[in-house]
Amino acid sequence: NVKKEPNWDRAVQRPCVTAICVIYPDRNEFVPPGFSVVRYYQPSDEKSGADNSSNLASPANVNPSNSGERVYLCYRRSREGNPLTGLTCLQPSKGDVIPEGFTVLEKTPRNFLADLTANSDQPLFLAYRQRLENLECLRPLP
Repeated sequence: NVKKEPNWDRAVQRPCVTAICVIYPDRNEFVPPGFSVVRYYQPSDEKSGADNSSNLASPANVNPSNSGERVYLCYRRSREGNPLTGLTCLQPSKGDVIPEGFTVLEKTPRNFLADLTANSDQPLFLAYRQRLENLECLRPLP
């Protein structure tokens, strides 16, 4: 018998995250077609008497520095492609090395450096790991 998770049916129906990117809206970069921006959900004020079922959602600025420039993380869900199985942050100035099996997200869609701190003196990058299951296209022809 296979143990079934309580929400397994719903989880199977939802496509996996297969791609990520970083964008700088202050440099006129936009969410690429087919991608969604990571959002920060803030519960509505319960004391206001407003409908508590509604949440305010705005794009989540992932810039941890004080530079003021907004940095957003975007993702694409798809049933095609290799799902992401891990994310980590790397700070080269502190000697961080790329973990085995990870790929560093180096550039934005418009070819800016994908630094989460937006040009600070200590850049911070994302690295991701993908499950490589869809390699049939790389198999040599018989």
